[in-house]
Amino acid sequence: MKNGEKFLPLSDYPFKQYKDTTIGNDVWLGYDVTVMPGVSIGHGSIVGAKSVVSSDIPPYSVAVGNPAKVVKARFTQEEQAILLDLAWWDWDIAHIEQAMPILVKGDIQALLTFAKIVV
Repeated sequence: MKNGEKFLPLSDYPFKQYKDTTIGNDVWLGYDVTVMPGVSIGHGSIVGAKSVVSSDIPPYSVAVGNPAKVVKARFTQEEQAILLDLAWWDWDIAHIEQAMPILVKGDIQALLTFAKIVV
């Protein structure tokens, strides 16, 4: 047998098929978080230390545990919609730097006002 003939082609192995694993923008992952294959973590979410993310986490959620469960939302539904629509992480770096004091405070209305003026 020649070298390599005893092995199946990679396409013939019975690997589980998973969708892509995606981690949104402005996501905070705590120390030693495990993200399982095919999971999606929405924009702006926070995942607590040592959590195991085995199912999708919606945007702007706080999730903890093994398996990770959503324990609260970071913002109201209306504020989440505004943030997702603004997608501030796609702004030019100069605009993000100008908005940094507002972003750090988490003042959604001030960020919306800033976005209407600058972006």
